[in-house]
Amino acid sequence: MSDLSGNLAPAVPGFVRRARSADLEDMGRVHAQSMLASLQAGLGGALPLEVRQAVSATELSRGWTTAVASPPSPKHHVLVATQAEKVVGLAALAPSWQVDATGEALPDGDKAAEVTAMGVLPAHQRQGHGSRLLAACADHARADGAKVLVVWAVRGDESWSRTLTAAGLAPTGAHRLLPVGAGVTEECWAAAL
Repeated sequence: MSDLSGNLAPAVPGFVRRARSADLEDMGRVHAQSMLASLQAGLGGALPLEVRQAVSATELSRGWTTAVASPPSPKHHVLVATQAEKVVGLAALAPSWQVDATGEALPDGDKAAEVTAMGVLPAHQRQGHGSRLLAACADHARADGAKVLVVWAVRGDESWSRTLTAAGLAPTGAHRLLPVGAGVTEECWAAAL
């Protein structure tokens, strides 16, 4: 797979590039499908109808418009994974709260970067796209001066857990509860850069 140094062994040809406005519709579709799959894995069963209805590809694509067209800072990045020129994955990276790879506070002046969104179309998972996106996020975070990469992942989504582990991230012990169905827990993963 990959590690945070960017060493990759991709399963299929694919690339990661900066997102463009022309990608917005595809990004909404990728985000919606990957989010629903992850939440379903976290619940261990079918999602409530109101959750499935609330996760709209159209609304999610609108939500990406500003982040893609005019990011709030040069340290905010929106990336897409492509296969045969088709967008099959996405990731967003932003400056983050100051914690190390174990969840402890970083010394003053040290920086962290958070992967604020990550998804790969379910039909394109396990083909190296997630690994490529994580490696690209790590490269951007390093270039921006970050010492730590942080990712929140749904507990129970074993596909993402395997990808994060293979990339060298580990759970910090921090978690948060999402109000989905009976509740979905997200765990904080991190790695030193």
